[in-house]
Amino acid sequence: MVLAARGREALNALVSELSPEGDSATAVTTDLGVASDLDGLVTAVQDQWGRLDILVNNAGVLPQASRTEKISRAEWDALLTVNLTAPWYLSCRARELMTDGGVIVNISSTAAHYPSIGLSAYNVSKAGMSMMSRVCALEWARDGIRVVTVVPGKVNTDMVRPILDYIEAHNERPNPLNRVGEPDEVAECIAYLAGPRARYITGATVAVDGGELIRVAT
Repeated sequence: MVLAARGREALNALVSELSPEGDSATAVTTDLGVASDLDGLVTAVQDQWGRLDILVNNAGVLPQASRTEKISRAEWDALLTVNLTAPWYLSCRARELMTDGGVIVNISSTAAHYPSIGLSAYNVSKAGMSMMSRVCALEWARDGIRVVTVVPGKVNTDMVRPILDYIEAHNERPNPLNRVGEPDEVAECIAYLAGPRARYITGATVAVDGGELIRVAT
């Protein structure tokens, strides 16, 4: 197992957490906004394992809300680089290492399915990821590679905290179940889709959102 993120300290902590469970994990510090880091990550996987079975594109950024016309070109490019271009590139490189089939799980968002005031770049990046998953699933099925999309709703993470604070302050219902999801609930869905029991699933979009998208016309 190879773990990648920008923060070395957090990566090392996760490696230590996994070690008692008998998992062999390697940490590779990676900034998705830096092209050379992406190549370094792929090289690290190839050097250690020689192949790749599962890729989870989970990293992403959520910007502060800003009207579309007020977003600078640099801000737009930076967000799409991390949220869309990097997952596309890693998926293509992962395919090269999936010599006997494999699974790619792309983490999108409910924001891919409806517009949000002030989050146009984020909406676009996640909608693009969802479509990229479907195209790759269609193109790579003949190679035994499954590609699926997981769509989290309002989940209790640091990145989503500003949105959760807004919902709480305005006493709004986050979804029909009227509760915020936990990271483990999303992780369990990812684990299932990446595993052998989901071997007949590809090109699918699975929402883990407490029913949020039920009330949205898509």
